[in-house]
Amino acid sequence: MDNEELYDDIQEIKTALAITSLVAVYCLSMVLRFVSAHIEWKIICSSIGFMIVSAVDATLFLHLMRLKKEYKNIPENSK
Repeated sequence: MDNEELYDDIQEIKTALAITSLVAVYCLSMVLRFVSAHIEWKIICSSIGFMIVSAVDATLFLHLMRLKKEYKNIPENSK
């Protein structure tokens, strides 16, 4: 993978990470809202959504760390 492709992939992962983080925060706020309203089925659905989005978020974060490590190991003369 060349330098430009790697940089583009890192930027795409950062964007996806930001979007999924916002969705996770929204899901968590819905869980807290429905807990106070005592609506069980909505609590379950929003909790499942939060867990799925958090898993995707964690996967994206690990992928970002791997790409940054790979980007750091590119020799200076090829940049």
